[in-house]
Amino acid sequence: MEGVTTNVKVMGGLNESLVVNMIRRRGPISRVDIAKLTGLTAPTVTNVSGKLIEAGLIQEYMVGEYSGGRRPVLLKANSEMVNMIIVDIRSKEIKGYLINGELEVAEEICHDIRNLDKDKILSLVEDTIAKCYASDNGKLAMAIGIIVRGPVMSREGLSLFSPSTGWHNVPLKYIMEEKFRLPVFVENDMRAMALGAYHYGPYRDIKNAVFLGVGGGIGSGIILNGELYRGLGDSAGEIGHTVVDVNGPACSCGNSGCLEAMASETALIAMVTEAIEQGESSLLYEMVESNINAIRPEHIYTAAGDGDLLAIKALQHVGRYLGMGAANIINIFNPQLVLIGGGIVKGQQFMEETMKEVIKERALGNCYSSTRIEFSTEGRRAALKGIVDLVMEGIFFSLK
Repeated sequence: MEGVTTNVKVMGGLNESLVVNMIRRRGPISRVDIAKLTGLTAPTVTNVSGKLIEAGLIQEYMVGEYSGGRRPVLLKANSEMVNMIIVDIRSKEIKGYLINGELEVAEEICHDIRNLDKDKILSLVEDTIAKCYASDNGKLAMAIGIIVRGPVMSREGLSLFSPSTGWHNVPLKYIMEEKFRLPVFVENDMRAMALGAYHYGPYRDIKNAVFLGVGGGIGSGIILNGELYRGLGDSAGEIGHTVVDVNGPACSCGNSGCLEAMASETALIAMVTEAIEQGESSLLYEMVESNINAIRPEHIYTAAGDGDLLAIKALQHVGRYLGMGAANIINIFNPQLVLIGGGIVKGQQFMEETMKEVIKERALGNCYSSTRIEFSTEGRRAALKGIVDLVMEGIFFSLK
């Protein structure tokens, strides 16, 4: 809808921001439910929603189910309420998206970043944004969102350390705002995943949850009282660098025996590679044609599915340490949910029983009894939803 993006500037106060954020996260939703969830009065919601409809930011979508009295008219966000450019910096590639408020992708660009130095990767990020911005739809973009691995200071848009790029203290927000003159929002991939799973998944009524992402590394996003917990230095959630075995192997952070060194996909590969080098037989040796340096997590999951004892044993070992990590989370935060996502979920059937046994043994009974342990297969889609949510919240609340 032409002009909708400009009309975002109708956002005149906190009430407008509360209502539009509730509708885009929960819609289709009735005015009555908006009032209940936001604490605003019914007349206020009616007045604000009318203003938002007139501006083209939301629309009356359909009539809801009958529950006594008049059937409610449900509101939903206009898909073109905001257009934005999203860059997802992964371990092996950069993906750029031109995307709207309904997570509909108009453009998608991909660059392989393997074997590239940190300056070249930064240049590719700029190039990706420029290409999205140059398209017809890109000219309507109001903001840029960047997902990056490793710890970040989100408010400053600073990548403190990114293992996939080799960056240290890279001011992504400053660099990209200077170049493109659009507001830029930067978030760690695990916290973006937590936001996406929380606001757009089946967990949005849960007020306290920890989302544990297990891939090449281990990180987390912590939801406390319905809000993302960032910590004093914006570094909360580095659960992968809590020690679970003081005699364990060295970790990338410089310590030894961290959860990441014991239970990540990197640790999984190291475990099976070492076992094969020591003479243990495995289907993996044949799968990679005797080149054990070519073993990847997908090989291990496939081998386990084919009954390979080494692959199964390694996944159970990972499950044991993930159980220890989850038990620590439960004892510290007493959350309603621990949700495990990332590549390791492909080995769920071989880890889950061991993991839950360890959690039951090591978590305090009164904490464990009220906690759900679940696995998420949504993958990177959750992180994409999370950064879109962060961008839109930043736009709407900055306009109040």
